[in-house]
Amino acid sequence: MALATLDRSLGAKGGMGLMLKKALHKIRQDYDYVLIDCPPVMGVLMVNAIAACNRILIPVQTEFLALKGLERMIATMALMRTSEEKDYAYTIIPTMYDKRTKASLEAYKELKLKYEDKVWSAVIPIDTKFRDASLAQTPPSEFASASRGVFAYNTLLTFLLQLAPE
Repeated sequence: MALATLDRSLGAKGGMGLMLKKALHKIRQDYDYVLIDCPPVMGVLMVNAIAACNRILIPVQTEFLALKGLERMIATMALMRTSEEKDYAYTIIPTMYDKRTKASLEAYKELKLKYEDKVWSAVIPIDTKFRDASLAQTPPSEFASASRGVFAYNTLLTFLLQLAPE
């Protein structure tokens, strides 16, 4: 419920785009990394998260409607870059990839063509083990540690750790 009303409560205060950045700055010595998961809605929470981050991870389902949402996200980051004079490092993570479908293959091809070096070199595949793990109320890494989806997320984690400053 608190997140549902965050836009309203933060929007009423001045400097709303920097509140999260200021809060994280106070605790920066307590954490090596902070991941901020935002809904795919361009509201105050996402603006705060973008302003506070060093790198933006943009998960994008490999389907054409998701590519349209990505275009809007990139445009918003361009607007924020202009107002804050900060270039945002970002990586696009292709998700829900299903090599059996033409839609996934074409969307992935489009991602690679349009965003080239911004697209992670691997994909997160569609994996029914994730649904089964959710049903069992168990993390996928415990439910099916050898699944291709868990392997893909471990590969992503390794990639991100290589990007992180020491």
